[in-house]
Amino acid sequence: MNTSTYPDIGRPDARTVIVSTRYAGDSASLRRMADADTAEYDSAPLVQGLVGLSWFLSLDATTLLTCAQWTSDTATDAFLRVNGFAAGFAGPPRYRIHRSLTQDVDVRVPGCLVTAAFDVDGPERQQHFAESVIAAQSKEEAHPGAISAHFLLSTDGSRVLLYTEWSSPEAHEEAAEAGGHDAVHDIFSGTPGVRLTHGSRYRLHRSLSRPAG
Repeated sequence: MNTSTYPDIGRPDARTVIVSTRYAGDSASLRRMADADTAEYDSAPLVQGLVGLSWFLSLDATTLLTCAQWTSDTATDAFLRVNGFAAGFAGPPRYRIHRSLTQDVDVRVPGCLVTAAFDVDGPERQQHFAESVIAAQSKEEAHPGAISAHFLLSTDGSRVLLYTEWSSPEAHEEAAEAGGHDAVHDIFSGTPGVRLTHGSRYRLHRSLSRPAG
């Protein structure tokens, strides 16, 4: 099991992805919450079917984001039957990777995760919104600090999660100040049946993963 390696959100053996956030309120509470979660796995292997588990701390020190990568819904359901609900690990919602935009060859380790989560009015709006944002981003010249953008759609058709990796928080701020996000933000605010629910910037706290294959 690899520890503290930056997670590969697009790894092909992770067919079910669960991303959740929990509000801590301040930096001390956030650290306690994260340490309590990670302590369970310090001396124990990942449960069957869980290939990756990562914790991110928001840069404003208020929120813990957990990303759990499962081999399938079947594996997730088996965990729930035995263990019951576990915050951040077993959803809902359950996501699938819809599309990923990446550089052809990019070996940089991300220094900042930026997320934006949306409620949508059903599968048609979900697909339309995701494809509209993908088209807009594909036309823009990528900022040098942009590493990847991943579009996750919930299996129930109700949500879209934009999961973007940057070289640093400063690179993301620079792109925003230069107007690099304006076209995409117009789609965020102007698409009927789509509502931004939350978004934030994060740094990696801890990551556990099984070797791929």
